[in-house]
Amino acid sequence: MIVAIGIDATQALVLSQVVLSLILPAPMIALLILARAAMSWVPTRAGLLAMAAATVAAAIVLALNLLLVLQIAGVPLDGFVAAR
Repeated sequence: MIVAIGIDATQALVLSQVVLSLILPAPMIALLILARAAMSWVPTRAGLLAMAAATVAAAIVLALNLLLVLQIAGVPLDGFVAAR
């Protein structure tokens, strides 16, 4: 359908992935909150190491999204190539 209305399919795919990456932290953080709350009342809970790894992963995704938004906004970032 995208190609039928004249939009470049590659550009549409890239933009859809950008939008998905910006939305990804929301369910990650929600799962962290739910897992942390479940740690107190579920006998088979996520271990401390698993929670730490998940927290680090969510922080990395948030940091990369921040870099993406700053690049799109045109903020100069030393050591990073500007988005085109």
